[in-house]
Amino acid sequence: MVDITAIGEVLIDFTPAGLSEKGEQLFECNPGGAPANVVVVLSKLGRSTAIIGKIGEDQFGEYLTRVLRENGVDTKGLVKEKQANTTLAFVHLKEDGDRTFSFYRNPGADMLLGIDDIDLEQIKDTKIFHFGSVSMTHEPSASATLKACTQAKENGALISFDPNLRPALWKDLEQAKIKIKEGLALADIVKISEEELEFITGLTDLEEGTHQIQTQFKVKVILVTKAEKGCFVRYGSGSKWADVPGFKVQTVDTTGAGDAFLGGFLYQLLERGGSIDQIRDQDWIPIVRFANAVGALVTTQKGAIPAIPTYKEINKQIQSTGTDLFIESYRPQFHYSPPAMWMNDPNGMVYFEGEYHLLYQHHPESTVWGPMHWGHAMSKDLVNWETLPVAMSPDHNGAIFSGSAVVDWKDTSGFFEGGSGLVAIFTHADIYPDSDRPRQRQSLAYSKDKGRSWTFYTGNPILSDVEITDFRDPKVFWMEEAGVWVMVLACGDHIRFYRSANLKDWDFASEFGKSDGSHYGVWECPDLFELSIDGSNQKRWVLIVSIGDNPDYPEGSKTQYYIGSFDGWEFVNDNAPDTVLWLDEGRDNYAAVSWSDIPEEDGRRVIIGWMNNWRYANQAPTASWRGAATLPRVLSLTSRNGSVVLTQMPVQEVEQLRKESHSWSDVAVTPEVSFIHKTNEDLLEIEANIDIRSGDEVHIQLKSSGQTATIIGYDPVREWLFIDRSKSGLTDFNPSFACKHGARVVPENGGIKLRIWLDRSAVEVFANDGLVALTDQIFPDDPIDNVWISTESGRAELNSLHIHTLSSIHKPEGCTEQISRRVNV
Repeated sequence: MVDITAIGEVLIDFTPAGLSEKGEQLFECNPGGAPANVVVVLSKLGRSTAIIGKIGEDQFGEYLTRVLRENGVDTKGLVKEKQANTTLAFVHLKEDGDRTFSFYRNPGADMLLGIDDIDLEQIKDTKIFHFGSVSMTHEPSASATLKACTQAKENGALISFDPNLRPALWKDLEQAKIKIKEGLALADIVKISEEELEFITGLTDLEEGTHQIQTQFKVKVILVTKAEKGCFVRYGSGSKWADVPGFKVQTVDTTGAGDAFLGGFLYQLLERGGSIDQIRDQDWIPIVRFANAVGALVTTQKGAIPAIPTYKEINKQIQSTGTDLFIESYRPQFHYSPPAMWMNDPNGMVYFEGEYHLLYQHHPESTVWGPMHWGHAMSKDLVNWETLPVAMSPDHNGAIFSGSAVVDWKDTSGFFEGGSGLVAIFTHADIYPDSDRPRQRQSLAYSKDKGRSWTFYTGNPILSDVEITDFRDPKVFWMEEAGVWVMVLACGDHIRFYRSANLKDWDFASEFGKSDGSHYGVWECPDLFELSIDGSNQKRWVLIVSIGDNPDYPEGSKTQYYIGSFDGWEFVNDNAPDTVLWLDEGRDNYAAVSWSDIPEEDGRRVIIGWMNNWRYANQAPTASWRGAATLPRVLSLTSRNGSVVLTQMPVQEVEQLRKESHSWSDVAVTPEVSFIHKTNEDLLEIEANIDIRSGDEVHIQLKSSGQTATIIGYDPVREWLFIDRSKSGLTDFNPSFACKHGARVVPENGGIKLRIWLDRSAVEVFANDGLVALTDQIFPDDPIDNVWISTESGRAELNSLHIHTLSSIHKPEGCTEQISRRVNV
């Protein structure tokens, strides 16, 4: 399966390169051709691409083939022609960077592409097929282009078309209009300039002109590029459109800008599953904004293909002018997520001088896992987060894997000249020399400026073991009664404990877990801390261990915990070795660890997890970013039926987000009479106390106008609380995502108490004061706009129900959309 195949001209652009010693104009050879430019953009962004076309059997043809291959484009469909040379285009630049063309194509090899030159099997499995009008100026390439396009459409591909009118290449402009309209009749997506729109429709008004094309040719998406002013996009049925502003850059050469724009647009479409019908209305603005950034950046250098930017450069451009995180449909609005790129495990969480630091595994150049850095966010209230610059990047010792951070109050490390500061303890990851075996070693970094900058310790690494491959994720804390630092380290299938007086020199203490708990995946991201039981003076230690994905288990990655004792040397499990206690029974809470150094007067142990699952983490349909954090949660121990178990509830600070509240009491729900609450808000907190003694299953459905629904249900016969996200919206990006799963919840006094937090792409459920937690990602087709409570049979009583609408941490109250974005739906 190829993401995109393009057909058409591959040519040489000769761009101005100054003057010779004699004052004559010099030209520089650059690879070009609109279809080629489009596929190279997608290749550079990581998508699979192919090109179909014809080049001369000459040095220019060889050069173009080599450049395309070097950029990751499949060139099997690029045919050589003996009877004609590769087409050449001389670009003449104006002072504003705009250009005119002189073509040497009489004939050019691209004009001689025939249907017999095309292997139709090559386009059988392509997701998107792209073409333009330049390949339709002459026969036989015109018929070959339309035939290939028709074949791709019959095979189910989306058809992308760029009229790309070049009057000098047509003998007759009326014939050009006829051929362009043949292309429009096949197209699902059309990228067109304002001048081309007027040429085709005779209209200068963008609303009227695009409406005419949509009505006449049934085009699904029309993109009218307006140079530095941005893009007008019409989409969907009816009168939906948006006007998205462009980016101001220092323009050098506009060659290929429209092609780069289209490549960026198609990339964003593919990142969202490649289905136009599944794109939500509010997503068109960030999609087009990304495309605008790609097009703008190409103009800052000469040439088209040489100027195509990287993903990192594109997102830097977007963020430089501010990213409107409020308008992204799947962007969590009260959970932390990185403004762009990849996030996984929380790291280095520490409280210091009024600030909660959340560091995290981060790939700043991609939306999938890659060379790990430490991203960094800071909050004063655990609700509103400020993203800070990347804290740590790979160095000669390797990538920066997971770890922890502490306040070295007594300067035991000697880093702070008798004062105090932050020390990060983390895993350096690389490869053993002359082998392909992973090497993982523990290292230090320290900060003297409240975490704003970090310095690597010159003595790194500080702990290694050549016998253990998976040797990572140190969690360190100061144990006052023992007078030492303790390190908890994940070692493949067990935990090891180490001790140190200075954070630099570590001695092995003991190990735990080779025969305890679950072992279906590699052990990762441990944590260890002491909690009181039900607020009493009696205390126990809690050891948390996350478990990586195993294809044989449907749950994917998950986190377990142990209750026991710890004397500074050894952890002893209170429960039988085969006892498995899960931290969260949902699918999307992994690698959860707690903040260090929260003041004693606060008294809380606060934890946060990565809201994702390794089973499908790299495939989540969030496009410009991937990965988010759960709500911060307070952990407690309670005694139930002779056993000590962990409870968890979101921090109370989250309640500051409440805007409007609705309350009901003593509401009867039957199969004939459901409770329905309609809301225009998709950020909700729900408190429900439900008497289930006389009913069958109770369902709380979070429904959207598109008829998708996430169901939170309780089966009183099985005493089973569950989430069913099988019809929650986008689920087909991974076969494991659409599922129904849950955990046992024993009723209390004939009922259950639920606290539910709904964000745009997440639902967190807490039952009976946090005895059971379920965290799931969801990707609704449309915003959830009503809460529907029903029973399958019998009767359930809503003793009390409160539904609170919540504010977004990305949109200040009273803020309205910028008028320059002009969205009409």
